[in-house]
Formats: sequence, C-alpha cells, structure tokens
Amino acid sequence: MKKHIFQVEVIGESNLPRSQFKDLKHLIRDTELDKLIGERFPLNDFNAESELLINGSKKLLTYFEKVDEEKLDIVEELKNIEYIGLSSDHEIILRFINEKYNEDFNATGVYDFSYDFLDTAFYMGKFSRFCISNSYNDLLRDNITQLFEKLPSLKKQYRLIRHKNEWFLRGLTSTRYNNYDNHLAIYLTLISLHKYSQKNQTSFNLEKAYLTDSEIKIFFSQDNTINIPNIGEVHFGVYVSNNEIKEGTFSLELRYTVSNDQGKSFSGLSSHVFNISHSTGIGNVEEKLAFSEKINDLKDITVEHIKNVKNSKLTENQLFMIFKKIHSSTKKLSKESRDKAKDYYNSNLVNNTITMIDAFNKFNEITTDVEEKIYLERIYNEVIKELSGI
Repeated sequence: MKKHIFQVEVIGESNLPRSQFKDLKHLIRDTELDKLIGERFPLNDFNAESELLINGSKKLLTYFEKVDEEKLDIVEELKNIEYIGLSSDHEIILRFINEKYNEDFNATGVYDFSYDFLDTAFYMGKFSRFCISNSYNDLLRDNITQLFEKLPSLKKQYRLIRHKNEWFLRGLTSTRYNNYDNHLAIYLTLISLHKYSQKNQTSFNLEKAYLTDSEIKIFFSQDNTINIPNIGEVHFGVYVSNNEIKEGTFSLELRYTVSNDQGKSFSGLSSHVFNISHSTGIGNVEEKLAFSEKINDLKDITVEHIKNVKNSKLTENQLFMIFKKIHSSTKKLSKESRDKAKDYYNSNLVNNTITMIDAFNKFNEITTDVEEKIYLERIYNEVIKELSGI
C-alpha cells in the first residue's frame, strides 16, 4: 500500500479475543449518515455484553483506533481560500480564512490531493506537475492566484485530517453523496458477518488487516474446510476494502485459500458479494448487506470451478497462459515484480511438471506489496475459471 500518515498492519491468529457489541458504539458518530446507519442497523438488536462471532474483532478495533484520527469536511468557496505555496514535498498549501472557523489555518496536500484539486478545479493537473518538476514555482503561483480571483464562487468540499496539530488535505468529496468512511465500513462489516455466522452456524477469524487513515483492507477466514480430491483443501473467507478518497468504494469479496499436504498454498479472490459506492442509498445498503444466500451460492460456484480443473498438473501451454497474464499486467504490477515472474517462469517452471498450487505458490513470491498480491489473487481465480471450462 502507498505510504500514509497513519498506517498499521494487523496479523490475526486463531482464538483471538472477540469484541462485545457495546464496543461498536463509538463507531456510530454525530453525523446524519451515522445516525441513519445506527437506526437501520441498531445495536439494540443485540445483547450489549454478548460477543461477536468474529475471533480477533477486539484486536481489529484496537488497531483501528490508532489510525482513526480527527477528520473534517469543509465546504468552501475559493474567495475564502488563499494559495500559500508549495511544501517541501512539493504539495500545495492552502489557507482557509473564513470567519466561521475559530481561527484561520493552513492545510497541506497529501497523497494525490494537489493534482486532483488543480485538475478538478482548473483542468491543470498535468501543467502543475510540469511546473513543479521544472521548479517553475512562480509560474504555478501566478496561474493559481489568478484563477482564484477569477472564480471566487467556485465551491468544493475538502476532506482534511489532523496530525500532531497540523491539518492535511486528503482529497475532495462530493456533497451529493454519502461518505461511507472507514468507521462505518467496519461497523457494517462486523454486524453483517456476525449475522451471517449466526444463520450459518459458523464463525470468522481475523486473518490480517491493513489499516490507514484513508483506506482499509481486511481479510477474514472461516474454520470450515472442504477437501477436493487431486487438488487440496479449500478454506473460505472474505476480503473487505474501503477507500474514503476520490471514487473509493466499500466492498466485500469472497476469498478462498487452497492448500496441499506439502505446505504449498495460494489464495484467490472470487466475485463481489457487495459493492457500495458513495452514491448508494441507505435502503440499498441494507439490501446489499443481507448477503447470506449470495455468499453461499458463490462458495458453491467456486467449489465447482476448482473441482472441474481436470488435472492438477499444468501443461506447458497452461503455465505460459498464467505467466502471460501476470507479465502483461503493466498497470497493476511493478516492473520489478513482472521481471521476477519472468525469472521464475524461465528458470523454475518451463519444462517441469508442476501443480496449479505449486505454480501459484511460486508466482506469489514475486512481490510483498499487498495491492499487488490482491491483484495476483484475482488472476488466480480467473485462471481457475478458464481451466475449469464452466
């Protein structure tokens, strides 16, 4: 994941402590959207002292508190904002000077805010990068200040985060949409997975989580194991993600891990169970989170795909097909990762009889980046579907 102001990695274990429902109270806050979600998904439906059927949920909430810093949404016109200049990291600094604030304050862009703001407001994202890369700071300043003067009523909603008494500009958000922020995504996920576990007489375990001030990636697994002859054992789980910045979405996908008795394994990401954008209404959210039957149907379909892989040994053509999918992913995988895939393919895989699990296990070593690993899991699932012939 990209570097963030706040970022933690959580590694789960079996039998980690579970949260009680009363621990979720602080995730519903004093905003209109939070109150609506609290009404549609009330904690009063559960005994406050009872535990969620999710091992590790207590650890997840504890670590989330470490990255869940003060956030602020400001709707403001350009006439009440002053361009200050560039930070040492070449990010724009804006000063908010409206009397409605207790005092004027500066805020510095982080992540991709500078490009996104200048491109959204003035269509000058590339021009700003050109000026910054060539140290034409005065030229950039002249253009920005003139545009501020010419467009005083241009109104945007700014998403800020506070760190060590300094404000940072994370992105622009829309006043027309709901902002399903990370605290709400975690609240809805934990309640929904608990309901699923109750209905299906199972439980979830926190496997791992990557939490930042702007996005979350959380992996849950189930204890249930399905044995598939000539392939291996399959463990199901889910992958939950949410991104508060730009066009981010809150989603849950079916995930599975296939392992053999030699200790080799790989994970695949199947279909979305739900995908909630910032334009999704509360009523639709309620419908999407009632996913018990859908997730079970997806599990059955995935098992059939894996069973229909006719032979666990891959042919040379099949290996090349897998390698090509990975090596051609220039936008999703770094050159270093793709070069490693090529080295593995040339030195270890060609002309060798190798199983699907061994091949995916080997390709998984090309990267340690979580986003690249997630992309590889999508490729593995795509390959299984193609090999199954269904």
